[in-house]
Order: sequence, then structure tokens, then C-alpha cells
Amino acid sequence: MTTKEDNELLTRVEGEAPMGRMLRQLYWVPAMLSARLEAGGAPVRVQLFGNRYVAYRTHDGRVGFLNEACPHRGVSLALARNEDNALRCIFHGWKICVSGEVLEVPNEASNPECFRKTVKVRHYPAVEGAGLVWVWLGEGEAPAAPNFEWMDLPPDQAYSCGLELNSNWLQGVEATIDSSHIALLHQSHLAHSTMDMAAARVNNAVRYKFEDTPYGYRAAALREATDGQCVARVTEFVMPYYGLIPPINTGDDQDRTVIIAVPVDDTHLIQWYIYYNTRRPTDSMKRAQRANTWPMAGGVCHDPDRAWGQNRMLMQNGNHTGFTEIVVEDFVTQVSMGPIVDRSAEYLCSADQAIIRLRRHLVQAVRKFIANEMPSSAQPEARDYSRITATGGRLKSIEDDWRHLPR
Repeated sequence: MTTKEDNELLTRVEGEAPMGRMLRQLYWVPAMLSARLEAGGAPVRVQLFGNRYVAYRTHDGRVGFLNEACPHRGVSLALARNEDNALRCIFHGWKICVSGEVLEVPNEASNPECFRKTVKVRHYPAVEGAGLVWVWLGEGEAPAAPNFEWMDLPPDQAYSCGLELNSNWLQGVEATIDSSHIALLHQSHLAHSTMDMAAARVNNAVRYKFEDTPYGYRAAALREATDGQCVARVTEFVMPYYGLIPPINTGDDQDRTVIIAVPVDDTHLIQWYIYYNTRRPTDSMKRAQRANTWPMAGGVCHDPDRAWGQNRMLMQNGNHTGFTEIVVEDFVTQVSMGPIVDRSAEYLCSADQAIIRLRRHLVQAVRKFIANEMPSSAQPEARDYSRITATGGRLKSIEDDWRHLPR
């Protein structure tokens, strides 16, 4: 059981909370869609861990990521002019470049050249990949940027979308690595699906097997089928907030999914989805479907007074949940738990082993961080993500070794 003290340690990310400090210091964060930044265009406000930032793209295409407040008087740099590859505050004209250097202080009469060099501006390393801007928010020298297999794919093979939700970041991570809900929450979609789990008419009860890795763990969700075979779905959990989800069907050319739960503050997160294919362009139909679904999800998921948009007529006509989209089912159940779940009140079962393991990994890591020790998942040897790929498939029996499935 998770204690109230551990729950606070796991969920709080604002200010000097240890978990927030650890996530900012040790791990890169997917912060926003690259497409929102136009070369020479308006800066964009970004909130992460309860802090306010601005991101912008210079005329020559580089991404700058700064604290939102101008170092002079605190005016928002979201109002700044984007000129000559730098931001100029509209209040008193202070000009700041991507590196954080203050280039001009027009209202300083006494030796402005000398004065500008004394001003310290926090700026943050940023890279782009899979249609996202990734930022490192720590102190000192940044670790190597993530090298997942999707980072350098062309736009037609990797793209991202996301939604801000009214729940704590950990609820998002737990929803991602909980494979036991798929055959239950999403059963109406499986009934009309060709995916392996539906075709096999599997047992809803799931057995878990695990393999610890330097970066986190592999969680094999095993379900017995009526023909005696076993349907295996192997999710990769990469510290601290990545869930790599197996394709819906086996096959080397299937699209793959990554879900990343990023803290906005203590009670909000952005749930990022990356869809990618290393062999061919991703499925354009899915792209069109998501484009229509997600704006609607953003509205209904934040309306508890209307049961988050649940349609009881659909339920009477055979729909299990009263929601027509899989992602909405996930979002609504997550948000319905409240802003921060009291995990000390839960009754966990054997199907929750992946959840228990996740919490244990995070608690151990943050306690090491508090003790000024480096967690194993932040060691240099654990940061090579290039060969991490979620997998799935059929086994002859539930006793077969799932680790032999091709990755």
C-alpha cells in the first residue's frame, strides 16, 4: 500500500518538491509542439512544474526557451518582439538572445555595455524530435538529449499530439502502463476490432511478468485465449514518465505509440501521444480521426457535472462506457479520480503489479536524489534508448518465455 507520505512524495512537483526537482534536473521534458513556433513569430507561453516559460523560434530557425519574466521588471516575454534572432521586451526594450545573453539595455545611461553583461537570464537547452520541442530544465550541464528511435524520423513517420488534463501527472503515467484495463474499459472497441487480443477472445484476467532494465522495466501482460494460446502485450516503462505501447497487431510495419505524462503543475498534466513508424508513413486515417476527437475530448473531460460527457443512451444500446472514442475513455477515467488520488485508500490486486512497480521505481529514485545520489535510470549507461521498442504477439502457452518475442 502507498502511504500518504509516499503519495505526497510521488505527486508533488511544484517549487522545491523533491520529485519536481528530480524530474527537472535529471530528465528531458517534451514541452510543446514544434509547429506552434513560427520562425520570427510570436513567443509561446509554456507552463511546466508550476513554472512559467516562453519558447520562440528565431528567424534562422533555432528554438529559444527562457523564463517568462523579463529580468528587468518581470514583464511577460510572451509580449516581446521577435527580432534579429532575439526577443526584445516591449516595456523597456531589453533584448535577449537564445543563449540567455542580454544584448541591449536601451534605458541604461551609465555604461550599458558593461551593465548588460551583469544580468543573468535563465535559458534552457532545447532540441526537436517527433514534432515536439524537448527541454532540459536543470542546473549545470545538460545530459545527452533522448535518442529514442522516433526522434530523427521524418514528419510523415512520426508525429505528436497532446491534451492538458485536470489530473496529477502520476495518474497519467499509471494509466499508460496499466495493461489490465484494455480488455475491460475498451471492450466495445475490441468487439469490432481485428487486433490480436479481440480475435483471441482472451480471458479478462491478466497475469504479469517483468524484466527490470537500466532505464525502468518491461511489463508483459499475459492473457490466456480460448484456444490455449497466450496473447502477450509487452509495455516498456522508461523512467520517469514514458510508456511505450505495443502495436495493436503483430507485424514489423505496424504503427507504434508512446505516451508521456508531463507535469504542468501539481493538479494538471499534458498527456503527449507520439505515433511513429520506422518503416513507412504512419496511418493517415488515425491522424484524421485524432484531429476530430481531441478537441472534443478537451471539453467533455473537464465537465464532471455532465458525467464528463458520458452518453447513457449509448450504454443502453450496448456501448460499455458511453464514450465513442478510446482516448476519451482513458482521459475521462483518469480525470474522474480527482486532481490527486489518495493512494493510501486503494485496494490493489494482482493485476496492479505494474502500477506497484512503477511507484517503487519512482520512490527509490527520488529518495536517492534527496540523498544526493544518482538514480540508476539517470546513469549514462541507462540513457541509451535507441533500441527500446514495445512488442507483442502470440505464445503457444502462457508458460512460454515472453522474452523471446521479437522486439
